[in-house]
Amino acid sequence: MAGIRRHLPALGLLLLIALATRLTWLSFVHPNPNDGRFDDTVWYRNAAHFVALGRGYVNPYTGTPTAAWPPGYPVFLGAVFKAFGDGLAQAYAANVVLAMLTVIVVYCIGLLLFERRTAALAGAAVALWPGQVFFASLALSEVLFTLLFTLAMLLLLIVPKVRTWRGPLVILFAAITVAAALTRGQALILLPLAPLAWRLCGMRWRRAIGWGILAAVVAGVLLAPWAVRNQRELGTPAIIATNVGGNLWLGNHAGSTGRMQTAQPLPLPSRAGLTQQQYEVKGDRMQLRKALSYMASHPADEVRLAGLKLRALYESDATGLDWNSAYRRDFYHGNWGDWLRALADGFWFAALGFAGVGLLADRARLRGPLAVLPLTVLMWTAVHLVFFGDSRFHYPIVFIVALFAARGVLVLYAAVLRREPSLDRRYAAA
Repeated sequence: MAGIRRHLPALGLLLLIALATRLTWLSFVHPNPNDGRFDDTVWYRNAAHFVALGRGYVNPYTGTPTAAWPPGYPVFLGAVFKAFGDGLAQAYAANVVLAMLTVIVVYCIGLLLFERRTAALAGAAVALWPGQVFFASLALSEVLFTLLFTLAMLLLLIVPKVRTWRGPLVILFAAITVAAALTRGQALILLPLAPLAWRLCGMRWRRAIGWGILAAVVAGVLLAPWAVRNQRELGTPAIIATNVGGNLWLGNHAGSTGRMQTAQPLPLPSRAGLTQQQYEVKGDRMQLRKALSYMASHPADEVRLAGLKLRALYESDATGLDWNSAYRRDFYHGNWGDWLRALADGFWFAALGFAGVGLLADRARLRGPLAVLPLTVLMWTAVHLVFFGDSRFHYPIVFIVALFAARGVLVLYAAVLRREPSLDRRYAAA
């Protein structure tokens, strides 16, 4: 208990910073998904409305059962609406609470892999991070997913450190991973990552693989009800969603830019004779088939597209501004938009620079548990090089940049102190 109490002042300050920054942002910026825009926020907000009404997960435009987007965030937001009322304020408040909890988890990961100063500085960075704050006003899945993803990472790192409760912790890790995957499918990288991480943390390969198999089995069992529901309602046992084909096609077709934006229309089947559910499934399969065919027949272009996707993934951290504005230039008045964009990108690239210093300073420790963080970034990046790139997609791994950036700042600070002559010597010289 005394050990916990010593961290309470730091945690209290971090939570206060996270709360203050997001409430300040929300006092100025509070877009309505139903203001005439057409983007993911419209789907999520209105799908959540039907969940709150007890209609289940349905297409908000047709009222029919769907799996066009992963169900995690609409179900979560629908539960919020059911408990506290259906409105924008409730969605914003949920984002603020999720962000505050994420800061606590980042602090805990910092304690496990670094020490208190690095943990506190990393938590403060996430609490203040402009690109993260901008998402507080958006009905998007990133804020929920990031909490679940970081929590799963924390559990993954704790598993090798315990013996008595290792089995239950592995099961809990798998459950949180499934919750994250049903919010954004990329969380499934945690299942193959787990045995590698546990080996890096000192487990023998046989045990690491054994616990990894247990996690995969638990995840499969927990995903089964959703697959059964999709088979019953849509005629296909979609594990996460029926948007895999579309997402793969966006990044892999003739004329692809490696981004979400493309000059070519998304290939869609004829609606003749099809129910909405059949149309959804057939479209996904058509897009998947065309994307795989292009990838197999254009290997040289895939290399070019991979470079474009990588750039799109990390080139900016101001994407929250664009989503808040629905990509309308008149959303911000005067130079505020340019100033906020410069602030977000400046913070992002400065953090990347400091993270590079931190990574270099701790390179000798990359044969142990610390290697889990860059390995996660590499696997995360690889997934998006297969699909398409967008700077929105690096939001969930910002905490890794924050941890290494905090370490880099402290390393540079220590280096400056070592070179600075002491006060006594300077006064003596004078």
